[in-house]
Amino acid sequence: MSRSLADALKQAKPFDSREEEVVLALQHVAARLIEPWALYLKGTAQLTPSQYNVLRILRGARPSRLASSDIGRRLVARDPDVTRLVDRLADRGLVDRVREGRDRRVVEVGITREGLALLKQLDPAVQRFPKAMLTRLGAKRIDQLAVLLQDVLSSLGSFPDPADQ
Repeated sequence: MSRSLADALKQAKPFDSREEEVVLALQHVAARLIEPWALYLKGTAQLTPSQYNVLRILRGARPSRLASSDIGRRLVARDPDVTRLVDRLADRGLVDRVREGRDRRVVEVGITREGLALLKQLDPAVQRFPKAMLTRLGAKRIDQLAVLLQDVLSSLGSFPDPADQ
């Protein structure tokens, strides 16, 4: 992995640690993996991956509505400005917002018929995309990768270490 990653990053010196190399490889692969999807969404639906993710979250929550904070916790890639994402989707008529009755500060968001129709139009590509990107690995290696990624996710350390502060 070292040479191809170093070549891709145009890095001449060795990595400081294997952990650094693996983290950079994960970042690099994630960016290359999502790039064609982002281009497809932009060209086909004028959406960003985060906007698409908000629509999928809201479709999954139907018929309930969600507060922006709940949407933010469910996003695959965290976005600090969920309100801005929702505003752009609302401007296009893909979501709507209502103030919660008990606490007027809480705005609940729901997907509209237009949002549902757009997702339905994108669903076939959503199903094709992972296969198109990973099929060359083969079923056994995809299973191995899934296990490894789950292991990484379930055993993440913390940074910065509270003891360092």
